[in-house]
Amino acid sequence: MHLGKITAKYIIPLGIFIFIALFIIGIKFFVIKVGVDQVGVRTLVWSVNRGIVPKDYGPGWHRALTGIDQWDLYDITVQTLELAKEPSHLGHDERKEISLRTADDYNVEVDMIVKYQIKRGETWRLRQDIGVGERYKIIVENETRDIARSVLGQMVERDLYNPDEKRKRAEESRTQLTERLKPRHVDVIDVLISEMRFDPQLDRKIKNIKLAELDNVLNKSKTLAAEQRGITQTIDADTEALAQKIGGDKERTITVLDAETTKRTIELLAEADKYLVEKKAEGDLYKQERKAEGNLLIKQSQAEGERLRREALAGLGGDIIVAMEAARNINLADVNISSLDLNLLDVDEMATRLGVSDTKGKLRVDPKTFKQIQEMLNQPKGTDTTKSK
Repeated sequence: MHLGKITAKYIIPLGIFIFIALFIIGIKFFVIKVGVDQVGVRTLVWSVNRGIVPKDYGPGWHRALTGIDQWDLYDITVQTLELAKEPSHLGHDERKEISLRTADDYNVEVDMIVKYQIKRGETWRLRQDIGVGERYKIIVENETRDIARSVLGQMVERDLYNPDEKRKRAEESRTQLTERLKPRHVDVIDVLISEMRFDPQLDRKIKNIKLAELDNVLNKSKTLAAEQRGITQTIDADTEALAQKIGGDKERTITVLDAETTKRTIELLAEADKYLVEKKAEGDLYKQERKAEGNLLIKQSQAEGERLRREALAGLGGDIIVAMEAARNINLADVNISSLDLNLLDVDEMATRLGVSDTKGKLRVDPKTFKQIQEMLNQPKGTDTTKSK
């Protein structure tokens, strides 16, 4: 029982160790890993259909049986070919730049950079047509050098320091290189001319030409600057004149507006005064008319009262008034009257004795009428009798 436990204690770790070892051996001898930046090409070495499998294998784990499967891995990213001087481990520069002669027989060294990439889905064709390894890189470099000598060799002295011409030649090189490498299953992304180096004689000549051109450009710039200064001065003068004209127009406009405003104000004030005078005259006229009408009514009332007074005096009322005046003038202190012959309380008899008579010899006077006549006699002359009427 104790021996069984000891045996189980060592068997389990041993089994795990054996499994891991077999797994590692299996990975090494039976599978292969293709990286994320790679493409795998599989060749069947021992099989009924021997040869390259027409397929690009992407990133991941793939079968790789030793003696049956052969794998070649290729870089599928954008690669760079730089043809320029590079320092070597021996302490001197390794010459990889492109040497060429121009159309006017000058020696020129060119540093060129080429960006390229293996075509997607055609890596197995590249392996089949070119072979294993990086032989395609040697082909790209050789084709680049050949095309550079052909295209750049057509340049002349003036083209060597002209940036636009250099870009034009680089684009032409890219076009030709694309056509050359198309059957090689390689895509050209771009071509850049980074630097051009000339022999000392040509370098001095180019510098002199550049200096002459710069002097020419400087002189042209000075001439243009002088012309621009003249134009600027003209513009300044025109602007100043325009500003003065605008200022004068503004002042004239303000003066005209002030005059028109003053004139309009005076007109409005005159119209207001005229309206006030007219309304005041109309008010005075209306007042005078109403006052005249009032005076006329007063005169008419006075005349009517006088007429009524005369009518009253012409008739029976006149007799009564005369009698009353006589009675008013009697001084009773000097008159002896017999109450047997005269009854002072009999108004009719007293009126008859004072001169008032009627056709019958007897007059009956209404006390109210008598009172009104007496009030008329007591009023001073010239007063309004309308109320008495």
